[in-house]
This record gives sequence, structure tokens and C-alpha cells, in this order.
Amino acid sequence: MRIVPLVILALACNKPKKVGHSVTKVKDSDEPTKGSGSAGSAAAPPDAASTIGGNGQAAYRDGQGRVHGPGGPVFMGRGADCDVSKDHCMRADVWFSVANIVAGKLYRALPVFKLEDKWWTWRGDEEQPVKLYMTKMAGTAPLSPGTPIIWFSQETSSPKWADSEYEALTSSRWEAGVVEAPSTGTTVKVKGWGEVQMDTVRIITEIKDP
Repeated sequence: MRIVPLVILALACNKPKKVGHSVTKVKDSDEPTKGSGSAGSAAAPPDAASTIGGNGQAAYRDGQGRVHGPGGPVFMGRGADCDVSKDHCMRADVWFSVANIVAGKLYRALPVFKLEDKWWTWRGDEEQPVKLYMTKMAGTAPLSPGTPIIWFSQETSSPKWADSEYEALTSSRWEAGVVEAPSTGTTVKVKGWGEVQMDTVRIITEIKDP
């Protein structure tokens, strides 16, 4: 009858101790935003702003068949504001897909890239553009009436700038229109829209058909 307690005691003495490293849980607000966009996402670097502009890699399709835009993976977590010092977080070979821009009418401008003789959004969706526009920041150059422009629209409920490269490349806040009155240095009036901050404006450098 004394054998059973001895066995139990032996097992208790041989029970392995819990050994390991402490784990710090990163708060959700500090984790990179995860999305389904096939532009891809990069792990957060020490300096998120260092990813802006990409690494010069050409657009490609990965082993799972997903398309990726020029410049390699896009960091999807929050980082530096996409202001003029970051070229609005645009990448090389980014075109805007817009219909014919006519004075008095407003158009949504969609950042796209070319791969395999097709055009794609940065969410990985195929796009069939009517016209394509290459742009650069307007800077301080005066804009004359009749000039077509593309700008990042301001919304009262949103910050002025996109706060991640992925947001800038997929945002629905890019607009296209035509200048109505000469720019004043800090603002320009767009026909059918109103005043636009000059630091949000991109001017068109090239137009082409798909």
C-alpha cells in the first residue's frame, strides 16, 4: 500500500520546471497595418521613412501570382507624413489613371503601374485607364488658368497628409481638375472645386494613351 504514494512523490520531484524567455506583446496600435493589397508589405524598418520611394526594383509578380509595383514591397504601417519633403510618397514609374481632364469637371486620380503589358493599382487590381498622366510636385512655380493638375485633397475629418506610403499609393483622395485662376504662391483655385493648397499639387509632365 506504500508503493503508490512513493511513485507519486517521485513523479512530482521529476516534473520539469518552466524555463523560457519573457515575451513582450506589442500593442495593436504599434503593429504595422496588415492589408490584402497585392502591392505587398515590408516589415517595419528602424526608420519607416527610409522605405519611401522603394529600392529601385522593377514591378514583378511573385511566386503566389500577386503583382507588386515598382520599388519592391510597400511598408503598410504608419510612418512619416507624405508631404512635400517625401514627394507625396510617390514612386518612380507611378502614373495616374484619369479620364480626359476638362475644366469645370472633377475626376478621381488613381495611382497605377504597368506590368506584363497591363495596368494595375497598388491594391493589385487590374485597371483599364482612359488616359495616363506622369506628374511631379508643383513646387512654387506659378500656375496659369487652364493648367490641368492633380492634388491630394484635404478632408475635414482626416489629416492633411497620408501617413504611410501604402495609403498614399492607394488613397481615393487624389483628385484631378483644371486651374481657374492664377496661383497665389500658397494656394490655387480649381474650377468646380475651390482653393487648393499648393503643397498638395502635382503638375502633369507627360500624358499618354494606355
